[in-house]
Amino acid sequence: MNHKFLIILLAYCGLASMSRAQEMIIPLYPEGIPCANELEMEIVERYNGAGRLVRKVHQPEIQVFTPAPSIKNGSAVIICPGGGYTILAWDKEGVKIAEWFNSIGVTAFVLKYRLPHWESETCKDKVALSDAQRAIRLVRSRAREWNIASDRIGIMGFSAGGHLASTASTHFDEGDPNATLSVEKYSCRPDFSILMYPVISMDTTIYHRGSRVNLIGKNPEPEKELYFSNEKQVTPETPPTLLIHANDDRGVIPENSVQYYLALRRNKVPAAMHIFEKGGHGFGLAADRGAVAAWPQICAAWMKDRGLLNQHLRALIVDGQNNHKNWPETTPILKNHLESTGLFSVDVATTPAAGMSLEGFNPPFSEYDVVISNYNGASWPETTQKSFERYIQNGGGFVVVHAADNAFPEWRAYNKMIGLGGWNGRTEKDGPYVYLDDEGKKVVDESPGKGGHHGKRHQFIVETRQPEHPIMKGFPTKWLHTNDELYDLMRGPAENMEILASAYSSPEQNGTGRHEPMVMSIHYGLGRVLHTTLGHFNESMLCVGFATLFKRAAEWAATGEVTQAFPSDFPTQDEVLIIGEEE
Repeated sequence: MNHKFLIILLAYCGLASMSRAQEMIIPLYPEGIPCANELEMEIVERYNGAGRLVRKVHQPEIQVFTPAPSIKNGSAVIICPGGGYTILAWDKEGVKIAEWFNSIGVTAFVLKYRLPHWESETCKDKVALSDAQRAIRLVRSRAREWNIASDRIGIMGFSAGGHLASTASTHFDEGDPNATLSVEKYSCRPDFSILMYPVISMDTTIYHRGSRVNLIGKNPEPEKELYFSNEKQVTPETPPTLLIHANDDRGVIPENSVQYYLALRRNKVPAAMHIFEKGGHGFGLAADRGAVAAWPQICAAWMKDRGLLNQHLRALIVDGQNNHKNWPETTPILKNHLESTGLFSVDVATTPAAGMSLEGFNPPFSEYDVVISNYNGASWPETTQKSFERYIQNGGGFVVVHAADNAFPEWRAYNKMIGLGGWNGRTEKDGPYVYLDDEGKKVVDESPGKGGHHGKRHQFIVETRQPEHPIMKGFPTKWLHTNDELYDLMRGPAENMEILASAYSSPEQNGTGRHEPMVMSIHYGLGRVLHTTLGHFNESMLCVGFATLFKRAAEWAATGEVTQAFPSDFPTQDEVLIIGEEE
């Protein structure tokens, strides 16, 4: 048989018939490959467990493997198979690893990078790093499309692929804002790295000879040796790292991992290392190889500890108009609260300013798990209103903050969503006045009157009314909220509404003398809505009580559950606690 023909035939069809998990193959440089070569890619297959081996890479690309939607958590990893910078161990250290990541909810991208052994002297030390950096930028630029978090994109490498991953972890930039290509505007810094029996150093006392010669030659310039000795390139900005090695590895000795780990420690970079007694080199998933077969569980536990396996939720904050002029300052506070949980990626949709047409304002609500309103202004176009109604009815989450309950008095569905509202002409025509009596029972007062009022701005006690609700679990019975407006006389349909917390509107502060709803949950269709009247000032939103409530409300509205731990430091009945002032 003509073996060259067989190799080329495999190269033509082999990578096109990947596992069922593979979804697509994406070239890294559709605009044209820098340092392009004229090679014809070859694939050979070994039946000793190694699977397919790729060499002579001509077209660098990533192959996408996505987990089942039910377990997808929003984290992603770019996998660099090893092979001494001569081949890529495609199945053993690529496809099989991607499938394992899919099993724990992580989206995986197997990187087919160019191999220095086959490249020209001019390009050999440039191409692999260029491909890894472009892969990170590309994945980050399309994070929304793949529903992954742009700040949870890591890199993993095996052996020489570990050298590439550690090089990408120590040689990166934040993108070029002036670049012509949009992909080049994105950062190429990985958010975490996982290094498997990695080549780290070009130092001849611990190096892997083949990787060094293939990358920088037999007699490299000292500058190149230093540049690619990654234990000497670690900085405090190097991403958190997990290292896995075997003590009996004779191919790449474990001192490579040890030296990198010590450099991470010196720079106070979060790091973990596990060196197994046995395992040798190139063990892949290591099934039936003894204790080393536990490394995937160690990796998953490390990722879990770092929050990388938490469910990833997409949130949209709507703002742009509000009678509370500090909305440009409060939206970033809300965004910060959500991002601090590690659960959310957050976008902001800002309407045109008051007096301008909103005709083109129509955010893609269905792409989000929860929408937060920091908006009180002109009516949205009818098509936008209908789109939002469908989103909530079909199970979308919605969180209404403070003056957002003043908005849209004429929008019937919106008033049902929020349960109670105020101001802007609301009266008994919009629904009854709802409050709690001294025994905590709900009172529905249908007598005539205006909707919406507040007394003097002051600190006040918030009282938990439904301690078993997922949002309120852990809240004390009473806690002191900082200076804020205490809304009262709120009116609305109040359908499918539960009052989770209230506050006494004291006559001494020009209040009603009643226990007014502060936190309400509402079901509208299949959607969950959480409405809080708290949050007037920046300080009000920085109250630990408000922040805790808001973060838990957003998760509940999105999922029906709350997984966040309740903070150990929380306001008491006598003392307010403000973020940034805890000390």
